[in-house]
Amino acid sequence: MQALFTLTSSESKRLLGKAVAAMPEVQYAKENGYLVVGRGSTNAFILEELLNQKMEKERYVAGQVIRGIMCVLGPGLRTKPVIFHKGEIMNVEPGTVIDKLTPGDLLIKGANAVDAFGNVGVVMAGPSGGTMGQFYMALKAKGVASLYVAGLEKLIPSVEEAARYGGLLALNRTIGCRTGMACVADGRIVTEIEAIDNLFGLKAVHYASGGWGGAEGSVTLIVEGEDDEVNRCMDVIEGIKGEPPLPVAKGPCKGCGAPCSFDGKEMEELPAYLR
Repeated sequence: MQALFTLTSSESKRLLGKAVAAMPEVQYAKENGYLVVGRGSTNAFILEELLNQKMEKERYVAGQVIRGIMCVLGPGLRTKPVIFHKGEIMNVEPGTVIDKLTPGDLLIKGANAVDAFGNVGVVMAGPSGGTMGQFYMALKAKGVASLYVAGLEKLIPSVEEAARYGGLLALNRTIGCRTGMACVADGRIVTEIEAIDNLFGLKAVHYASGGWGGAEGSVTLIVEGEDDEVNRCMDVIEGIKGEPPLPVAKGPCKGCGAPCSFDGKEMEELPAYLR
């Protein structure tokens, strides 16, 4: 049996949240070791599923792409990243647990780009590389796994090529925040395709992308498998349909500290099409 459906960006994030929260390795790290859930809009959906409660997802971000620009949410507006240790939430910053992480623990990281070759692109606006600069090499050296979660709306032709460009000091003019990109060639990726396999054991094909009238950034998928599992999948998707888009969390541009051509301007001063 085959079935087709379209997911808006928020609906994809909800599907990814359900799938990642249910993964055995995620549950194991949460209950028996350390599970670090990095900031990111998709990760906020994962966190809601892990906690089984609603949260201000729009504040669980640092870098973000909103209203047509790359932007950074000011430190005073961000929600602190969540770290689970043996089922309990720790009230500490992620950097304080790096030395304690061992194989079996897990970092869940958002991503800004994926490609068909299995590469992950992570955009970095901080001069020290943000979470990537803090965690990536340390976890690789220790053999601690990272999970990169991204919707197929972030599919680009080549992350490897894209990562050769950009950089805070290399970019001369930007409409939005200056950034560099890390190319991760060995990360485990979860997109809607892996999510559907994890939840239902079904093959999923990325069938089409895009739309308008609220479907901008959407992806259309076809799933194939046994009738019962396809119907179970479609029942879950029907329950996800209508997931609302996230509201915009945006502080004043002045004093945010991010290198940006709009530095010192308020969002209201931008051209109307960017508001």
